[in-house]
Amino acid sequence: MSRKIETALLVDDDDAFRTTLQGALRRRGVRARTAATVDEGLVALEYEAADLIVIDYRMPKTNGLSALSRYRRIAPDAAILMLTGYGEIPLAVAAVKEGADTLLTKPIDADRLLREAAAIVGRPRSDTLVPAPQGLYKLDDLEREAIRGALKQSGGVVAAAAKLLGIDRRTLQRKLKRFD
Repeated sequence: MSRKIETALLVDDDDAFRTTLQGALRRRGVRARTAATVDEGLVALEYEAADLIVIDYRMPKTNGLSALSRYRRIAPDAAILMLTGYGEIPLAVAAVKEGADTLLTKPIDADRLLREAAAIVGRPRSDTLVPAPQGLYKLDDLEREAIRGALKQSGGVVAAAAKLLGIDRRTLQRKLKRFD
């Protein structure tokens, strides 16, 4: 039960990323607006609603995670996607608890962003936990992305990647073997 995303708000302090993604969304027929700060994004939402809100985790002054609950209050029916360059599983859990629908890692293309958002928009919300439809949440994919991001950030050094992920080196090695 997905529907087309018509409007989007992109909140990211990286001008190049924000404007590039805005252009890509506009070429796909989405009215995309941008904000460089959390506060600027909140003001923009007060003037015009959005079907999709994309917010970066690492922002100056206030990070995106701490602002999620305010965005959710202003736009309860919007798909809220948090983006990060660091695909950490604890961050994904915290983001969902604070009001995001999902956490995705950068870089991300507009098509994937729209697919993720379309699957979320129109889905009924509830304050109680409801069993997820089969195949909707792919924790293995999220874990793979987190591991890939940590390995990339650590230059391929398994011990350093494990430290970034907050797990033991041997645990990471077992997970890597499982993914092969």
